[in-house]
Amino acid sequence: MFNEDYYLNVIKEFGYNSFKFNKIDFTLPGINTKSMRNLWLCSYNIDHNFNSKSKVLFTTGIGLSGTPHLGTISQITRAIKLSEYNDVQIVLGDVDAYTGRKSSWESTQLLNSKYRNFIKNMGFKGIVRDQSTFDSNVYVTHSKISKYFSHEIATKSEEDLHELYVSNGKVENDMTFNRKYSLSLMCADFIDPLINDDYDEIVVFLGLDEHKYVQAANKVINSMSNEFPQVKEKNIRAMYSPLISGFNGFPKMSKSFPESSINIEDSMVSIEQKIINDNFLLKDNSTVTIQLMKALGNYTDIEIDNFFHIMESNPNEWRKEKEKFINKLMIIKESWSNV
Repeated sequence: MFNEDYYLNVIKEFGYNSFKFNKIDFTLPGINTKSMRNLWLCSYNIDHNFNSKSKVLFTTGIGLSGTPHLGTISQITRAIKLSEYNDVQIVLGDVDAYTGRKSSWESTQLLNSKYRNFIKNMGFKGIVRDQSTFDSNVYVTHSKISKYFSHEIATKSEEDLHELYVSNGKVENDMTFNRKYSLSLMCADFIDPLINDDYDEIVVFLGLDEHKYVQAANKVINSMSNEFPQVKEKNIRAMYSPLISGFNGFPKMSKSFPESSINIEDSMVSIEQKIINDNFLLKDNSTVTIQLMKALGNYTDIEIDNFFHIMESNPNEWRKEKEKFINKLMIIKESWSNV
């Protein structure tokens, strides 16, 4: 679902200006263009390399509704890569999980601590903060944007898998107060560094199915710019990653649907079986395993290209490469177990 065709359909459906919603054609410090395109599918409102004099913050969020699957960890690895040469922030969405995903407060706080240590141990060099214990600045920003965060903005900012979550009882269908609170707090997370003049540019990096969150934040900024001139002529930029397809026919890996994903707490046998038995070709002629290798394996561009050839021409050699990749996953699994 979340492939080149989906990217083009999003542009068409939402009327994105093709000069604002682009394929990746810029570089970032420490990351060349080809690597950028392996890590991200497209960008929004980025049409050239950033001004070297601008202070830029790259930010993303992780929902704490459960332990991480490999799709979540792929976002962490992107953040790690960015953090080597750029200012990067990961927001742990503990309040989001509590208000929007029906998680208990106790479970979100246990996961909060574990995620924080895991991300740091994986080599992340940026800012890790949660929504519940951070200083009050974001909540002051949340109060400021609440005046402009309308019911219409909330209802139009549902992620593209909302109906799937509703049909399986993961979230409410209607835009309830708690869900509106969750969405507006996410916008405050995006807007806060701009309204407080901490950064000149904010670049959110998310899965492409979450592009409406950026739309919502930019609508809020536009509405509040007369009252708060520091955000006038500013907006949120974005880089969207290709989503990891899900096993068993799911459009993406999701913590809400364990059968769609490999969870870091799955047994070694379960992980091995899913990787070794993964032979279903996706529309881009890859497999879920190749998508995971691109996102998690720290392989070179040449190695990734070679995997496609081996998969098509040499099944025995392809199995050996899968086994090597499983060993890499076991290292990540051990890192999670040790925090």
